[in-house]
Amino acid sequence: MFLPLTRSFITFGSAHNLAILVTVILTLVLTRRARKHRATSDLRTTRYLLGGLLLLAVSLDPVLTLERYGWGAKGFDLLIDNSLPLYLCDVVSIFLAFALFTKNQRLAEIGFLWGLAGTMQGLLMPTLWFDQNELEFYVFFLQHGGAPLAAVFLVWGIGIVPEAGAFRRAILWSLGYLATIMTINVIIGENYGFLNGKPAVPTFFDHMGPWPFYLITLQVIAYSLYAILLKIAPKEAARNDQLAA
Repeated sequence: MFLPLTRSFITFGSAHNLAILVTVILTLVLTRRARKHRATSDLRTTRYLLGGLLLLAVSLDPVLTLERYGWGAKGFDLLIDNSLPLYLCDVVSIFLAFALFTKNQRLAEIGFLWGLAGTMQGLLMPTLWFDQNELEFYVFFLQHGGAPLAAVFLVWGIGIVPEAGAFRRAILWSLGYLATIMTINVIIGENYGFLNGKPAVPTFFDHMGPWPFYLITLQVIAYSLYAILLKIAPKEAARNDQLAA
């Protein structure tokens, strides 16, 4: 995997902390507004804006790679190397975007669990190399802050709550993602999802044991977080007429 010569991003530096703070504030404000107005409004403008921004962040990653390294062979090699939408954060952003567009319960459910149990790790311990002077910084946090925001907004704001069997479905979704992406990694010789090796920068993976044992630790932690999230999630969905698009 190609990496810049130096990493200008500072984990828990002022710019990173500000990005986390903005994410928290926007989540609280938008979710509170959704709860206040969901009985009288379908919040379509907010839903479509959030969904569009998530898709924009996912689509900009390969574009920025090509803009930075050229639209020739080198740029496309680096795009395949690191910028295909195969990371869990990419997949959950797409799921959450369509959950926002359609109010689909199953997409909102898995997006809620993956967005908070998975993408939050990227928000807190980013695998980002660029600081606030680069556009990549803002695209990264648009996605990694936007996915947890959308997850909370859908469940606590709009009221699309997990249903019975959510824990089992989440495990099946997670194992399906694991098997699919590991197979793709073997075929194309890459490391999407960091399933075939740890990132080259400090993350929570460093405390989970060596490969492949950290994948087992990761699953145990993920399933534990699913259980906690399902425990604290609202149990009663908004009325069907409130959920109608």
